[in-house]
Amino acid sequence: MWNFLRLFSRIFVGATFIFSGFVKAVDPVGGAIKIHDYFQAFNLDWLMFLNMPASVIQAAVEFLIGIFLVFNVYTKRSVIVAFYFMAFFTILTLFLAIFNPVSDCGCFGDAIILTNWQTFWKNVIIMVFASLLFFSRERISSPYPGMNQGIFAFFMLVYIMGIAFYSYRYLPLIDFRPYSIGSNIPEGMSYPEDAPQPEYKTTFILEKNGQQQEFNEDNYPYEDTTWVFVDSKTELISQGYTPPIHDFVLQHPENGNITDQLMNMESPVMLVISPSLTAIESNQALHLAQLNQAAEGQDILFYIVTSSTLDEAQDFNEQHKTLFNFLQGDETNLKTIIRSNPGLLLLINGTVAGKWHYNDLPSVKAIKHPLSAALKQQQNKKTQMILLGHLFFLALLSMFILKSRKTINKNQ
Repeated sequence: MWNFLRLFSRIFVGATFIFSGFVKAVDPVGGAIKIHDYFQAFNLDWLMFLNMPASVIQAAVEFLIGIFLVFNVYTKRSVIVAFYFMAFFTILTLFLAIFNPVSDCGCFGDAIILTNWQTFWKNVIIMVFASLLFFSRERISSPYPGMNQGIFAFFMLVYIMGIAFYSYRYLPLIDFRPYSIGSNIPEGMSYPEDAPQPEYKTTFILEKNGQQQEFNEDNYPYEDTTWVFVDSKTELISQGYTPPIHDFVLQHPENGNITDQLMNMESPVMLVISPSLTAIESNQALHLAQLNQAAEGQDILFYIVTSSTLDEAQDFNEQHKTLFNFLQGDETNLKTIIRSNPGLLLLINGTVAGKWHYNDLPSVKAIKHPLSAALKQQQNKKTQMILLGHLFFLALLSMFILKSRKTINKNQ
């Protein structure tokens, strides 16, 4: 019975760590944004330079802990690290649930969004199984020789760091956000007919004969006019349905909100997403200007969407001698749309047809057939994922081959 519980605990805790580490590794920029929110909430602005390193390190540590537990490698050390890791984050998430300094802990990246209380109770459950492993760790050992474990650990480290580096250098290997390729933005902003509505509780404070009393809508003394209204307060009881996309607004400096107009266009629309124009370097501005010119030749609308001010946009055009048309959007939402500043978004009838990091912008020639360029990009990404899968498989295979050789040598 206890052996089964230990086995189940090891697999359960390990699988959770693998998933958590992997979804963070495929989006290290998103992890850095979340860590930035933590530092800001706890007044640790002086640590902001650690946002990206901390994001990558956390993803790698979680993934390695999980993979070691599942495959029974460096088991005792992994159990100890997992226990203290969970102890720290269980306490932290209890604090987050009570005081709510950040709305989402980001424990599963954008793959699964949990409230702070849901995250805390999730950690409590994991902590139970991590504790069982920790207090019975003397009965747990790895069956593999030390050299095999070292080789396996090296391959797994290279694997997860490779995913993090690729996703940082280009775009997330797997996009869990509502703006992933193939997503229809208007559909993501819509409300289903049977969507639950938010529920509120209103409390009225009335006064009579110098005494104040609280009433609600059910027991409000409508017929007793001797009560005098003092104040009222409204409390949110149930959040109701929130669409996946709820802050997507494109403001034109002269025409105002043109979001619906752009979303309903059947011809391609190219949006350069740049939360801050100061992040765009001169060589990137030149390439974007060439794409802008090529798009105009194909009657393709081309805008830069930014949260920078209109004065900053005008200064940008003057500095780089460009003629970009600008739209304004919410900074947080722009960072969610694409993990690149600048990044390029291709929309066709409101559907995200292509996304490009500034390190992987399409050529000017590709603008003649933007949809073809987007499909080719997706094929390349699929091929890269297959190659990564093969590397992962080879790492596992190498471990078992080495173990087999060790066994054969002993028998001989």
